[in-house]
Amino acid sequence: MMPVAGIGASAGGLEAMLPMFANVQATGRIRYVVAQHMAKDGHDELVVRLIQRSSKLPVVLATDGVQMLADTVYVIPSGKDGQVQGDALHLGDPVPENISTPSVNVLLQSIAKNCRASGIGIVLSGTGSDGATGCRAIKAAGGITFAQDPQEAKFDGMPQAAIDSRAVDQVMPAQQIAARLASLFPGNPVAGWSPPGAAAAAPFWQQMPQGDAKEQEPAQQELQGLLRQVRQATGIDFSSYKEDTLLRRLEKRKAAQGANSPDAYQSFIRRNPSELQALQQLFLVSVSSFFRDRASFDALQVVLLDLLKRKPAGEPIQVWVPGCASGEEAYTLAILLRELLNKQQLRQEFVVTGTDLNPNALETARAGRYRAPAFKEMDESLQARYFSRKGGDFEVSAEVRSLVDFEQRDVLTGPPKVLLDLVSCRNLLIYMKSPLQDRLIKSFYQALRPQALLFIGPSESLSSVGNTMFSPIDHYHRLFRRLH
Repeated sequence: MMPVAGIGASAGGLEAMLPMFANVQATGRIRYVVAQHMAKDGHDELVVRLIQRSSKLPVVLATDGVQMLADTVYVIPSGKDGQVQGDALHLGDPVPENISTPSVNVLLQSIAKNCRASGIGIVLSGTGSDGATGCRAIKAAGGITFAQDPQEAKFDGMPQAAIDSRAVDQVMPAQQIAARLASLFPGNPVAGWSPPGAAAAAPFWQQMPQGDAKEQEPAQQELQGLLRQVRQATGIDFSSYKEDTLLRRLEKRKAAQGANSPDAYQSFIRRNPSELQALQQLFLVSVSSFFRDRASFDALQVVLLDLLKRKPAGEPIQVWVPGCASGEEAYTLAILLRELLNKQQLRQEFVVTGTDLNPNALETARAGRYRAPAFKEMDESLQARYFSRKGGDFEVSAEVRSLVDFEQRDVLTGPPKVLLDLVSCRNLLIYMKSPLQDRLIKSFYQALRPQALLFIGPSESLSSVGNTMFSPIDHYHRLFRRLH
C-alpha cells in the first residue's frame, strides 16, 4: 500500500501548511489529504489556491471517489468528512458529534484502518483536540505520526492534545516535517510500487529482509540487544514476543528519530536515555474501545446470563482482563454484568480486575475519561446511563468505577489470587510466540473454576495444548469453556 499522509489543522493551520508544503519534495511515494477545519460553504477554492501558491506539488479540491495519485495534495471540501478507502478518497456528511469539519479524527482513523503501517498522521495548529484519537489509531496500526511544535503553532490545542495522547513520534516545526518526510521517503518510487489498484510495496519500515537468514541476522541482533537494554531499564522482558512485530515497530521508531543504522540509534539512546522507556511504550501500544467487536459481546452476554443463574448466592463473580490497555474492555464487562443483573433482578456481586504493563494506559483507565470515538460500537442508551459528558470527554460513572480494579502487572506473573469465572484476554496472544501463548493458556486454565469461561480475540485461536484444556462454546466468537 502506497503511504497516505493525513494533515489535520484548524485555526492557524494554513499558516503552518504553507511552509510545510513549500518544502515537500516529489518522491513518487506519498499521497496527501488535508482536513482543514472550515465553516460549511467555506472558501474551499481559496484554500486550495493559497496552498498551491506555496506547494511544489499539485493541490486539488477532492471529489467523492477520487483515485488518489502520488505527489498530489487533496483538500477535503467544507461541510464534508473524508475517508480513505483503498486508493480512493470518499466524502460524506459529517456525524453530529463532530463539532468541527472536516474531521481530522475521521480522516486519520480511516488511514489507520486502510493503510496500516503505511499510514502517516500530521497534526498542525488548531484549537480543541481533533486529531489526537486519529494519531492513536495510526500509531496502533504501525504507522508514523507528527505534531507541529506547540511553541511554534499559532494555536497549540490540537498539536498539544495529540502529544498528550502519547501517540506522536516526532514533534517539530511544520517546515521541518517536510524535510523529515523527504528523508523517510527519498528519491524515486519504492521498488516494486504499482499504480493505484495494483499490489503495492510495503512501507520502508516494513521491508525487513525475508530471504537469506544471514541477511536477517543484523536486524535480529540489533533487536535482541535493544530488548536487553529495555529489560535493564524498565524490567520488562519482550524476548518471547513475536520478532516481526517488534522489528516493524523498531524500524518505524528509528526512522522517526532519523537513526538510519544501529550505531546511530545507540548514539541517540545515549543522548536521550528516556528513549528506552519510549521504546517500551511503543512495544506496548494500547488501544481499545467499548464493546469492540460488538457481535462477540452479544454472544458472551448469552453465556454470562447462564453463569449468573447458576452462580451460588453470596459468591462474587470474578473477572480478569489481562492486557486491559486503557480500560475500555474492563469497563465494558462491568457494564454488561450490571445490565444483566438489573434485568434479572439479581443481587449477585462481582469484581472486574484489569491488569497491564503500560503505566500510561493504566493512568487513562483509572481516570475513566474517553473521547467519543471510543463509543462507536456502544449503544447510545448505555453510554447515557453509565457516562457523563465532561467537556469534550465522557467520564465513566462512579458506580461502574467502583466495580473495576486496575493493577500494573505482567500477565505472566500470574492472575489475581482468587478463582475466576471469566478471563477476557483479547488481542494479546497474537503478539506472542507459540511457547508463550501455551504458557499463558495454562495459566488461565489454572486460574479458572471448572466450567468457567475464556474469551479471546477474533484473530486468535487455541493451539493443540489449549484444545486439551478448553472446549468451544462459540468458536466463531472465540468463546471457550474450561474442561473438567
